[in-house]
Amino acid sequence: MPRPSSSRRSLLAAVLISSSAPALPALAEEPPPAPKPVSFMTDVAPILVRNCIACHNPKKPESKYVMTSFAKLAKGGKVGEDVTLEPGKPDESYLVELIRPAGEPRMPFKQEPLPAAEIALLERWVTEGAKYDGQSPDEDWTFLLRKTRKVEAPEAYPVAVPITAVAFTPDGRVEASGYHEVTAWKPDGALDGRVKGLPERTYDVAFSRDGKWMAAACGDPGLYGLAKLYSVEPGAPPKFVRDMAEAQDAVFAVAFSPDGARVATAGADRVLRVYDTAKGDLLFQVEDHADWVLDVAFSPDGKLLATASRDKTSKVFDVEKKESLVTFPGHAQSVYGVLFAADGKSVASAGGDAQVRVWTIDGEAKEVRKFGGFGGAVFAVALTPDGKTLAAAGADNKVRTFNFDDAKALKTLEGHKDWIYALAVSPDGKQAASGGWDGEVRIWNLEDGKPVANFLAAPGYKPAGPQAAR
Repeated sequence: MPRPSSSRRSLLAAVLISSSAPALPALAEEPPPAPKPVSFMTDVAPILVRNCIACHNPKKPESKYVMTSFAKLAKGGKVGEDVTLEPGKPDESYLVELIRPAGEPRMPFKQEPLPAAEIALLERWVTEGAKYDGQSPDEDWTFLLRKTRKVEAPEAYPVAVPITAVAFTPDGRVEASGYHEVTAWKPDGALDGRVKGLPERTYDVAFSRDGKWMAAACGDPGLYGLAKLYSVEPGAPPKFVRDMAEAQDAVFAVAFSPDGARVATAGADRVLRVYDTAKGDLLFQVEDHADWVLDVAFSPDGKLLATASRDKTSKVFDVEKKESLVTFPGHAQSVYGVLFAADGKSVASAGGDAQVRVWTIDGEAKEVRKFGGFGGAVFAVALTPDGKTLAAAGADNKVRTFNFDDAKALKTLEGHKDWIYALAVSPDGKQAASGGWDGEVRIWNLEDGKPVANFLAAPGYKPAGPQAAR
């Protein structure tokens, strides 16, 4: 009998095995996992922020429809007088009807329809009951969304960002504003640390005189703002302590009292606040300006506070008596910076009128002298610790120094290629740091006016072209 070929042997073996082996039970298929319920805060809210909130907020309520609280979002506006959502019934929901491609009128108005995936997500949210997973239906959920949103600063910046704050640390480093962070730099321009987890922009950074505290005034413009307080230990990065002055717009200014026991904040909500630094208690709060408060400074004895405002005035407040003392309207333009003279008897303020003006605070705000020669608005002022030298900078790209007592011009420090928004003097009074809109920080020797270092305060950024050759 001839032997079967190898292919026939394999087939025969398969037949024998299949005929003698018991049948194996079919494996039960695992059902696919059920999709997670749609979250308003996580899934729905970002879609509404991108496409709806610009036209349906308290300041611009198109069709009388405000969507920034869930209660109002559900109620509707003048077109949808009744419930807009119809939980569980997407085909009866006026909101869903408006976002569908055939909606009339279709939203977003005069723009491309929402992507199909986003429409489907909103429909599923309504089908699941249109539930709100924030804290309260009456709260401003856009504020809560901003407050809880976490954005990490990039490890390497793709572009340089404007410098809106600089400060010297007690040990001589320079802190500069960044994107969702504050960066620390050695005197030679080498990166020396990053404090992350802040809102988009930092407008001011301050250290207590004893070096134990750091505060930053921050915000996402037009959406959210706060001041952050940190404790500082030698050789260690700043340690977060608490948030202060949360608001629905940016906080622009922060300052410590000379003894570090109190910290003041001010910003776009026009409210001046003073806190107990160690305990966090709110000690004083006043809303006396008609527009943004852009800067704040304590008097040398810590009893008074001076402010600078976009309402074209500078004011002085008595912190202990909790009252306004005097108002100076002399700039007739926005006032950007403010500080007390070393003796506490007068205030210097910088404004959009291209002047720094010194005025008295005893009974009447009387101008006693001014510092001129600027080629544009003055955005920042700083005083050396001995009170003898005033530094000022602004829209003409220069830092200028003056004798404070007689307004005599001393030096003009040139090198910036863009507007200077931030200025600080070192604790020993020997150096100044300035920050420009183009992202450049420059460190200067105040005695001879010569540059010490200049760098782009953008970690990991590798500029091309003219900037790279600086």
